[in-house]
Amino acid sequence: MRGGRIVGTVALLTVVTGCEPGSGSTYDDGSSYEPGRYSVRESGVAMRSGSTACAENPGTGNCGDVLIGLEPGDWVYPLCQREGQVVGRNSWWVYADGPGGNTGWVASWFLDCPTNLLPGIDQCTSPPPRN
Repeated sequence: MRGGRIVGTVALLTVVTGCEPGSGSTYDDGSSYEPGRYSVRESGVAMRSGSTACAENPGTGNCGDVLIGLEPGDWVYPLCQREGQVVGRNSWWVYADGPGGNTGWVASWFLDCPTNLLPGIDQCTSPPPRN
């Protein structure tokens, strides 16, 4: 088209996963939102470990060693995630650093993020990385 103008609109998208609280948000314990840190939302949530089968297909049967019982407000720092046994309506498990220097598997269903797959967290390779 000769002599014409092209007029366009640029839209900027912000991806919201439902895991990030609004700006300046705080948790019940008074701490602020920190990306990559998730709180446990139910009592008696097990952080688990086990054999190679646990790393390949996390779940209560394959990850029989309970490292620690997590309570609401306990923080975990995910290292990676992998599909495993369905808990609730969620098949994702998170390999994470937790309280007391424990590192193990936690069902994503019990974390304060309503999505199945945690945003920005890589899927685990076998065996998962250790810190």
